[in-house]
Amino acid sequence: MTSHEHPAQRTGGFTLVEVMVSMTLLAIASLAIAPMLLRTARVASATGNAAYQTATMSGEVAKVDAIPFDLLAPGTTCVTITTPPFPHTRCTTVNSISAKTKEVTVVITPSGNSLLHPITTTVTRTVSGNGNPLKTQ
Repeated sequence: MTSHEHPAQRTGGFTLVEVMVSMTLLAIASLAIAPMLLRTARVASATGNAAYQTATMSGEVAKVDAIPFDLLAPGTTCVTITTPPFPHTRCTTVNSISAKTKEVTVVITPSGNSLLHPITTTVTRTVSGNGNPLKTQ
């Protein structure tokens, strides 16, 4: 009599040990990359806030340029914005240097972001002899 033995069939797939080894390697790789990803996210956020800060400064300087010279009253005005995307305090100081010259200083101070520092811009406004900056001599 002959016996019919079935040879062991090789089944495709992964063993439990192979799965555990691959999961361990994936976990170690993720832990190695995590600090870099966190730092990248923080820098990206700071870069976006710096863009908002620059845009805010540009808008404020444009506003100062649009105000007629005679309406620039000496003194300091501060506005605090608490809403996202860019919470900040914006202070504008107007100093009369002479009857025909005024110096305007704008300071933008970010709130709640330790990576950004205040930025300051100073604009000097002057008028011609007759007080009309559009009239040519």
